[in-house]
Amino acid sequence: MTPARAEADRNRIILHFDTLEDALRLFSPWRGAAPRAQAAQQIHHALSSVGLRLEVRIQGRPVAELGSIAPHGPLFTLLNGVS
Repeated sequence: MTPARAEADRNRIILHFDTLEDALRLFSPWRGAAPRAQAAQQIHHALSSVGLRLEVRIQGRPVAELGSIAPHGPLFTLLNGVS
């Protein structure tokens, strides 16, 4: 596992990962699709309430965004199928 690199640009935090597996470790404390989806929503609402956005990138490509209008990106689709 390669640690994430982080950067900040105004109110946006960007986490850079080398692999999808590394990015999915963000949600490893929550087991099962429902807890992961609930955690993503809670993180989204917390960020949104203080005006922050979190973007997750894998090899430079955005795969998820939290704290914007609604959580979106292909990572959220994958969360529901990962055990």
